[in-house]
Amino acid sequence: MAIQTYQQWLAAVSLVAVGLGLGGCPQSNWGALPDTKAAASVVQTAATNKPATPPEKAVVAYEVCSEVPDWVRPALEDQQQEMGQNLRYGDDLNQDPLRSLAEKFWNQPIISFTTYGLSARTEPINLSGLWTIADEMWSCYEGDRPEAINQGEMAEIWIIGHRIVSLEWSENQYLLKVVPTGQGVQVVQFERYEANEALPLVIVTAEGDALSAVSGDW
Repeated sequence: MAIQTYQQWLAAVSLVAVGLGLGGCPQSNWGALPDTKAAASVVQTAATNKPATPPEKAVVAYEVCSEVPDWVRPALEDQQQEMGQNLRYGDDLNQDPLRSLAEKFWNQPIISFTTYGLSARTEPINLSGLWTIADEMWSCYEGDRPEAINQGEMAEIWIIGHRIVSLEWSENQYLLKVVPTGQGVQVVQFERYEANEALPLVIVTAEGDALSAVSGDW
């Protein structure tokens, strides 16, 4: 069930933080949920139904549910200061598992998701620097989208500093082609052809250079 209000979200995150041992109450720079009527325009390919038996090859329909083309990561000093002041983390950022998570999300251009949950988005958003534009991402989690992700029907990819060109299914994996832009972020969602715990994803640039990806499911 989608979080309906920011107050409900904040209360839920507080409970998750206690369960995870992340000391204190979450401090957030996120504003109120945006008016859905004013949500950013959606870029979408033609919709297709998920086949019972995956084809050997297929063009995967995808949706760019959020895009901020001029976004850049905050300066490292600003990131460290912001996270250091966030009562959700405190000194825990100086030790694992948060220290490793911070390094992973800060340095990677592609983050993939096969589950949806409060911490499954809070930590990647905060530790990647996307907290500066978190309000722009809420439209991706309206309606039954969180349920579809958790049921394995949909996957999600964050593309940082690049832009999607195409997405294909081939040889039991997804082939994501991107072009570097030096700035910007896209949140891409698509129907899945498989049921793996980890998304089988290969990323290449238009020039053929391979890019690495990390899972945001932790």
